[in-house]
Amino acid sequence: MGGGLAVQLAIHEPRLAACVVNYGPLPTNTADIRKIDVPVLGIFGALDRGIPADNVRAFEECMKAAGKRVDIEIYDGAGHAFENPTNKRGYRPAAAAEAWFHTLEFFKQAKQSSFAVA
Repeated sequence: MGGGLAVQLAIHEPRLAACVVNYGPLPTNTADIRKIDVPVLGIFGALDRGIPADNVRAFEECMKAAGKRVDIEIYDGAGHAFENPTNKRGYRPAAAAEAWFHTLEFFKQAKQSSFAVA
């Protein structure tokens, strides 16, 4: 639920500086995609049956076609909620650690960019 809310915030909140979507549903409406004016990092599992990698790649292509900043990471061998250690069958510690590192780096870069713009 949180990943979907994060991208909705990116669509509707102009003061947002960056957005990370952790295996959340993605918009397909081009009008919504055009409203996203912040860099977006998407973190997904290749085995997520609820949010297939093909849908994620389609979102990535729409974002790029609209001139939006997007970075998509799809982790092989991971499904939905692979970063959650309470997900006993689906937790992937190595992928979770890499995704967390990527998230921190993404926010670091977004913060530096926002200072450069301001």
